[in-house]
Amino acid sequence: MSIKNQYNMNNVQFKPEGQLNEINVQFSHKAQLGRPVNPNSARQKRLATAPGKKTGRPVNPSSVRQQRLAELEAKRIANGGTIKRGRPVNATSERQLRLADLAARRAAGTLKRGRPAGSGKKANNAEKVEVVVVGTV
Repeated sequence: MSIKNQYNMNNVQFKPEGQLNEINVQFSHKAQLGRPVNPNSARQKRLATAPGKKTGRPVNPSSVRQQRLAELEAKRIANGGTIKRGRPVNATSERQLRLADLAARRAAGTLKRGRPAGSGKKANNAEKVEVVVVGTV
Protein backbone atom coordinates (compact mmCIF):
# COMPACT_ATOMS: atom_id res chain seq x y z
CA MET A 1 0.00 0.00 0.00
CA SER A 2 1.42 3.38 -0.95
CA ILE A 3 1.85 6.24 1.50
CA LYS A 4 -0.74 8.32 -0.33
CA ASN A 5 -3.42 5.62 -0.06
CA GLN A 6 -2.55 5.04 3.58
CA TYR A 7 -2.93 8.77 4.31
CA ASN A 8 -6.30 8.86 2.52
CA MET A 9 -7.49 5.85 4.48
CA ASN A 10 -6.42 7.44 7.74
CA ASN A 11 -8.11 10.67 6.78
CA VAL A 12 -11.38 8.86 5.98
CA GLN A 13 -11.28 6.81 9.17
CA PHE A 14 -10.65 9.84 11.37
CA LYS A 15 -13.99 11.06 12.78
CA PRO A 16 -13.33 13.96 15.14
CA GLU A 17 -16.95 15.05 15.74
CA GLY A 18 -17.32 13.26 19.07
CA GLN A 19 -13.84 14.03 20.37
CA LEU A 20 -14.08 17.71 19.48
CA ASN A 21 -17.54 18.08 21.06
CA GLU A 22 -16.11 16.89 24.38
CA ILE A 23 -13.73 19.87 24.51
CA ASN A 24 -16.19 22.44 23.03
CA VAL A 25 -14.47 22.81 19.63
CA GLN A 26 -16.83 23.27 16.69
CA PHE A 27 -16.34 20.78 13.86
CA SER A 28 -16.82 21.60 10.20
CA HIS A 29 -16.64 19.19 7.27
CA LYS A 30 -14.69 21.85 5.41
CA ALA A 31 -11.92 21.56 7.99
CA GLN A 32 -11.45 17.88 7.14
CA LEU A 33 -10.21 18.70 3.65
CA GLY A 34 -6.72 19.38 4.95
CA ARG A 35 -4.76 17.78 7.72
CA PRO A 36 -6.87 16.04 10.40
CA VAL A 37 -7.42 17.94 13.66
CA ASN A 38 -5.90 16.37 16.76
CA PRO A 39 -8.33 17.22 19.58
CA ASN A 40 -5.69 16.43 22.22
CA SER A 41 -3.16 18.94 20.89
CA ALA A 42 -2.14 21.91 23.01
CA ARG A 43 -3.48 24.33 20.38
CA GLN A 44 -6.96 22.79 20.32
CA LYS A 45 -7.09 22.78 24.13
CA ARG A 46 -6.00 26.45 24.20
CA LEU A 47 -8.61 27.39 21.59
CA ALA A 48 -11.30 25.55 23.54
CA THR A 49 -10.50 27.40 26.79
CA ALA A 50 -10.63 30.87 25.23
CA PRO A 51 -13.36 30.98 22.51
CA GLY A 52 -13.47 34.22 20.57
CA LYS A 53 -9.86 35.12 21.34
CA LYS A 54 -7.99 36.28 18.28
CA THR A 55 -5.07 34.16 17.21
CA GLY A 56 -2.03 35.29 15.29
CA ARG A 57 0.49 38.04 15.72
CA PRO A 58 -0.34 40.52 18.50
CA VAL A 59 -0.73 44.23 17.72
CA ASN A 60 1.93 46.62 18.99
CA PRO A 61 0.01 49.81 19.97
CA SER A 62 3.16 51.96 20.03
CA SER A 63 4.23 51.11 16.46
CA VAL A 64 4.38 53.81 13.80
CA ARG A 65 1.60 52.17 11.78
CA GLN A 66 -0.77 51.95 14.74
CA GLN A 67 -0.11 55.61 15.59
CA ARG A 68 -0.85 56.59 11.99
CA LEU A 69 -4.07 54.56 12.02
CA ALA A 70 -5.09 56.22 15.30
CA GLU A 71 -4.49 59.69 13.77
CA LEU A 72 -6.57 58.76 10.71
CA GLU A 73 -9.38 57.52 12.96
CA ALA A 74 -9.26 60.80 14.93
CA LYS A 75 -9.48 62.78 11.66
CA ARG A 76 -12.37 60.60 10.51
CA ILE A 77 -14.28 61.27 13.74
CA ALA A 78 -13.55 65.02 13.55
CA ASN A 79 -14.79 65.25 9.93
CA GLY A 80 -18.02 63.40 10.54
CA GLY A 81 -17.00 59.93 9.43
CA THR A 82 -15.13 60.64 6.19
CA ILE A 83 -11.61 61.57 5.18
CA LYS A 84 -11.07 63.43 1.93
CA ARG A 85 -8.54 61.70 -0.27
CA GLY A 86 -6.85 62.72 -3.50
CA ARG A 87 -6.79 66.04 -5.34
CA PRO A 88 -9.60 68.44 -4.46
CA VAL A 89 -12.04 69.50 -7.17
CA ASN A 90 -11.81 73.05 -8.51
CA ALA A 91 -15.46 74.08 -8.98
CA THR A 92 -14.58 77.01 -11.28
CA SER A 93 -12.46 74.99 -13.73
CA GLU A 94 -13.55 74.73 -17.35
CA ARG A 95 -14.24 71.00 -17.08
CA GLN A 96 -16.34 71.32 -13.92
CA LEU A 97 -18.37 74.16 -15.47
CA ARG A 98 -18.99 72.01 -18.56
CA LEU A 99 -20.02 69.02 -16.43
CA ALA A 100 -22.38 71.20 -14.39
CA ASP A 101 -23.93 72.57 -17.59
CA LEU A 102 -24.41 69.05 -18.96
CA ALA A 103 -26.00 67.91 -15.68
CA ALA A 104 -28.37 70.90 -15.70
CA ARG A 105 -29.40 70.29 -19.33
CA ARG A 106 -29.84 66.57 -18.64
CA ALA A 107 -32.08 67.35 -15.64
CA ALA A 108 -34.14 69.83 -17.71
CA GLY A 109 -34.51 67.33 -20.57
CA THR A 110 -32.96 69.62 -23.18
CA LEU A 111 -29.79 67.62 -23.72
CA LYS A 112 -29.60 66.08 -27.18
CA ARG A 113 -28.42 62.50 -27.09
CA GLY A 114 -26.52 60.50 -29.69
CA ARG A 115 -24.83 61.41 -32.93
CA PRO A 116 -26.04 64.46 -34.90
CA ALA A 117 -28.32 63.53 -37.81
CA GLY A 118 -26.58 65.52 -40.56
CA SER A 119 -27.96 66.17 -44.06
CA GLY A 120 -29.31 63.37 -46.23
CA LYS A 121 -27.28 64.28 -49.32
CA LYS A 122 -23.56 63.81 -49.62
CA ALA A 123 -21.48 66.10 -51.83
CA ASN A 124 -19.21 63.38 -53.23
CA ASN A 125 -22.02 61.09 -54.48
CA ALA A 126 -22.39 63.05 -57.73
CA GLU A 127 -18.86 62.37 -58.97
CA LYS A 128 -17.94 58.70 -59.12
CA VAL A 129 -14.81 57.73 -60.93
CA GLU A 130 -14.12 54.20 -62.09
CA VAL A 131 -10.56 53.07 -62.51
CA VAL A 132 -9.93 50.31 -65.03
CA VAL A 133 -6.51 48.70 -65.27
CA VAL A 134 -5.63 47.28 -68.66
CA GLY A 135 -2.74 44.94 -69.23
CA THR A 136 -0.91 42.29 -67.30
CA VAL A 137 1.89 42.58 -64.88
